[in-house]
Amino acid sequence: MKKQPPIFGRKRAGGAGILLWTVLSAAILLVPPAIPHLTASRIPRPASRAADAVFVLSGGEGRIQEGYREWTERGAGELYILGAGVGVELTRILPEASALPASSRSRIHVEMWSENTLENAFSAKSVVGSRGFTSVVVVTSDYHVPRAYLAFRKVLSPGLDLTVLPVRSERWERPGAAWRWGRRRFLEGWKYWGYRVLLRWE
Repeated sequence: MKKQPPIFGRKRAGGAGILLWTVLSAAILLVPPAIPHLTASRIPRPASRAADAVFVLSGGEGRIQEGYREWTERGAGELYILGAGVGVELTRILPEASALPASSRSRIHVEMWSENTLENAFSAKSVVGSRGFTSVVVVTSDYHVPRAYLAFRKVLSPGLDLTVLPVRSERWERPGAAWRWGRRRFLEGWKYWGYRVLLRWE
């Protein structure tokens, strides 16, 4: 007597295989970009003492204001706003500077040529080398911290005291905040690994 093949058993096995591949694919897609953000807590934050310079990576909401606050409250030596754009005036991106005395305004510098994180790092390198800085603070958005620290740590002198000040990027009361939070960290996570590969050859 012939036996019927285990039709229902095969369907269950096939369904389990699809589920397994779905889980594995999701892990491959999501785990690598999550790692830089999960380990970002190990990146040094600014100490209580003043740094020689504060470097603000422009392009994100609140970065310049937070860098200015760090510079004024801790009494850092110089403030550099990197990648501000060609022809941008200081008082346009930092209105508070208009009320400063000339001696203080002379310690704020606007760099206009760099257009990405790696160029920001090389721009900072030229300043650090020429001025002999030994400690600097990099100010950037919280989701950008891992890639920014990687680039600056690789480009700048190994003996330099380098810390990063994260700036909150999301206001959770705004519509779509959760989507933007996840999207930014997903994209930045993959960009981080791209920089890891690129900077191996620098």
